[in-house]
Amino acid sequence: MRPFIGITCSADDDGGPVIRPWYVRAVHEAGGLPVALPFVDTTQAAREILERVDGVVLTGSEDLDPSLWGEERHPATDIMPPARHAAELAYCRALLEARAPTLAICGGMQTLNVAAGGTLAQHIPDLGDSYDTHSDPDLRRRHAVRTAQHSRLAELLGSDFATNTHHHQAIANLADGFAATARCVDGIIEGYEASAWPTLLAVQWHPERMTDVPQQRALFRHMVQAAAERRATAAI
Repeated sequence: MRPFIGITCSADDDGGPVIRPWYVRAVHEAGGLPVALPFVDTTQAAREILERVDGVVLTGSEDLDPSLWGEERHPATDIMPPARHAAELAYCRALLEARAPTLAICGGMQTLNVAAGGTLAQHIPDLGDSYDTHSDPDLRRRHAVRTAQHSRLAELLGSDFATNTHHHQAIANLADGFAATARCVDGIIEGYEASAWPTLLAVQWHPERMTDVPQQRALFRHMVQAAAERRATAAI
């Protein structure tokens, strides 16, 4: 049986959960069975749900409350609706325990880093003119990314490639246990991994919107394959 892949939901205009089709399509085409993850408000509830899926996609999102890392809110910060904010943190905290196969994308990558003890830069333009403009709502513009040698991202994507981009925040301090394995030419962290969590891939761009590129599809295939292996091992 194909593995079940949980996908975190966005919030609709009323604050309720809604799953974005781009992620569903990418997971399905990679061989997984997409499952929308409901909004939960405790880590225990997230644990119980994650016990029933084989892998997870942490999707793009609005911003986190910067009080989580001891900062006041920047005027440009657009915090997630409350139900989603609570759910994203709950799932990330549960995943840090379970270490299930995970692909963390854009806001999901940032939330996982904060849940693990890292911090974010709230507005990239404030970092200075030497930084790239990373926010493109249409996801059409591309910028260069370089991977670290011998990383899983390098194995899947190669050493240099171009990605889309749509974020105004970025990782400032990477949490202990995570290692930056991809960066933009301006130094912004574009990907990280964890040696103690070999089935984690975290990327700042949106590979679900680049599935016409074989290397980007490989990110989803990698996660789905790891989830399939986890499911097979659990069945023994």
